[in-house]
Amino acid sequence: TMTSIGSSLKFCLLAEGKADIYPRLGLTSEWDTAAAQAVLESVGGSVINADTGQPLDYNQKEDILNPYFIATAKHWLEK
Repeated sequence: TMTSIGSSLKFCLLAEGKADIYPRLGLTSEWDTAAAQAVLESVGGSVINADTGQPLDYNQKEDILNPYFIATAKHWLEK
């Protein structure tokens, strides 16, 4: 099922185990994802830069736009 809510709430659904994966192939800003990424990672999930395969990082570029990313729940990673 697709759900139309903000990125941070989608990260929280992943953290709760109510969703498996959230691929984001559109623009978001660092402030849209930073806190929710910390919550998701604290329960074993991950947020990966779709281009590099590395964890999404912050304050590393001249602007605040995120690259495309894939966020996953811990239980999805264990499959």
